[in-house]
Amino acid sequence: MNTNTNNPVYSVSEFSHVIKKLVETNFSYVRIRGEISRPSFPGSGHVYLTLKDTEGTISAIIWKYTLPKLSIIPEEGMEVICTGKVTTFSGHSKYQIIVESMEVAGEGALLKMLEERRKKLLKEGLFDQEFKKPIPYLPKIIGVITSPSGAVIKDILHRLSDRFPSHVYLWPVAVQGEGSAKQISNAIDKFNQFTDETTIKKPDLLIVARGGGSLEDLWSFNEEIVVRSVFKSSIPVISAVGHETDTTLIDFVSDLRAPTPSAAAEKAVPVRNELIARIDELNFRFKTSFNNKLNNNKDRLKSLIKLLGKPDQIFENKTQKLDFIYRDFENLFKDIFVEKKNIIIQHAQRLMPPKVLISNLVSKKQLLETKFQNYLQNIINKKEVKLNSLDKLLEASSFNRVLDRGFSLVMNNEGKPIKLSSEAPKNANVKIKFSDKIRTAQLDK
Repeated sequence: MNTNTNNPVYSVSEFSHVIKKLVETNFSYVRIRGEISRPSFPGSGHVYLTLKDTEGTISAIIWKYTLPKLSIIPEEGMEVICTGKVTTFSGHSKYQIIVESMEVAGEGALLKMLEERRKKLLKEGLFDQEFKKPIPYLPKIIGVITSPSGAVIKDILHRLSDRFPSHVYLWPVAVQGEGSAKQISNAIDKFNQFTDETTIKKPDLLIVARGGGSLEDLWSFNEEIVVRSVFKSSIPVISAVGHETDTTLIDFVSDLRAPTPSAAAEKAVPVRNELIARIDELNFRFKTSFNNKLNNNKDRLKSLIKLLGKPDQIFENKTQKLDFIYRDFENLFKDIFVEKKNIIIQHAQRLMPPKVLISNLVSKKQLLETKFQNYLQNIINKKEVKLNSLDKLLEASSFNRVLDRGFSLVMNNEGKPIKLSSEAPKNANVKIKFSDKIRTAQLDK
């Protein structure tokens, strides 16, 4: 091996830096098509994945601040086209692409994604008929969400002007490309935030429209953010996206689908001249019908007048009949009064005079008072006899009778009787109760 050479010697990091500079200089921005494999979503917020085809693979990174800007979320097996910068990673001696934008590659992949999203939203009930709101017959204010340039807004305004001129609010949005779905969703939400008190009044109807295009061009109207905004809208929404053969997810969730933007304007308002003609026709029919009805009623009234008799004769017959009825009522009430009077007299004869009743009650009261006094006196007498007997028994049992027979009672200074000699110590002062008085003494002096 010849070591005498002029080739420079690089350190590993130096050589990695040279390779990195060489790659980034020759490949500033590239577009790479491949199938997503093993997407990873770590806690850092960045996304790591591999793009592969039948013969090779390349690593890819999506920084967390780039991810919200993408129109799609990376999924396993999705075929995409990634745009970004190619660089190297010296830690593993490999090259990789820093993804800045991503789009689905091929209409087949888009259709597959569209069908999966449709089934998901259908399962959630966003397309159910029960949530559809009625379209107002004659909206005063119409909100239109579309591109401010192009033929769509002109066709809508022209068609509205021809049919029934209405007040229109245009909310300009991008109808395709990156960020367009968010703009459309934001426009729907903002229209719903207006009220009758705000400077811009809340519309009675919304039209979301754009012209025809490929599946990729119309993809913004298949995004979930747009579909969910339409579903949450309290304002009825007419979708008019693409041509008659084009179908997007917003068509399923909207309250009414129009095949074209012009057709949306036709469905939004009636034809003013036709309304005026219809009103004139109805007014004419009303007047004709009213006059016919009035004339028929006049003829009928004349016929009825002829059938009627003279008013005087009618009233005379009714007055005479009323007199007969009054007389019958009078006789009827007289018979009733006589019958009731006789019944009262019969009952009155059976009643005892009040004075007799009172006299009987007074006698009964006096008799009861006498019985009560006798009963009470008898009880008192029995109680007196019993009390005297108890008094004599008490007197006979009193210790004073014992003292009268010559006995005496020895007590201590507190007046309590001394029953045993042991209860009184020697030289103790005691009291002696005789039948006539109490004396003091000292024991064993």
